Amino acid sequence: MRDMPVEKPLVPVLGRPMIDRVLGAVDGAAGVGRVYVSVSPHAPATQLYLEARGIASISTPGAGYSEDLNLAMSHISSDRVLVCPVDLPLLTSEGIETVIAASARSGAGSFCVTVPVDLMTSLGMALTYSLEVGGRKVVLCGVSVVDRMLMLTGRELEQDYLVTEAEEFALNVNTLDDLRRAEAALARRL
Repeated sequence: MRDMPVEKPLVPVLGRPMIDRVLGAVDGAAGVGRVYVSVSPHAPATQLYLEARGIASISTPGAGYSEDLNLAMSHISSDRVLVCPVDLPLLTSEGIETVIAASARSGAGSFCVTVPVDLMTSLGMALTYSLEVGGRKVVLCGVSVVDRMLMLTGRELEQDYLVTEAEEFALNVNTLDDLRRAEAALARRL
C-alpha cells in the first residue's frame, strides 16, 4: 500500500476507510464484547482517527505481529479473544458469528480461519505461505479466536482450523490490485 497517501487502515474502500468496514462487521456480530484496536507507532494517523471517534485502542511498539499481539492480550480481560486484521474489508457480522460459533465448538486454544489456496489464486491473490489442513492446501487469513490466558503463558497452543470458501475471508488488501478486487466485490454485494 506504499502508493497510497494514507495509512493502510485508512485506505478508502468505496469511499469508506477500510478500518470502518472491519469495525462495522465486528461491532455488529453477536458474541463480540468490547472492541480494541491495536495500533503501533507506524500508524499515528490511525491512532488519531480512533481517538477522534472514541474507539478504544491499545498502543503496541510495532515490534512484530506476535510481540504486539502478546502485548495487546495483556491489556484485555476477556477469556477468549477474536483477533481480526484490518485488511479484510469484505468481512460481515454473519461471517464473524460463524467463526465465533465454530471456535466455541472446537475449544482449541487457537482457532484459526483459513482459505483454500485454489480460492486465493482464483481471486488473483498473491500467496507467500500455505499449510495443509484436512488434506487441503490453505492460507491463514489472520482471523482467529484465542484463549488469552493460555496464550500469555507462552506455551504452544492446541490449534484447530476452520476452512472456509467465503470470499470475505479471502480478499485481504495489500496492494492496489487487491483494493480494486475488494471494491468490485463490495459493489457486487451492494
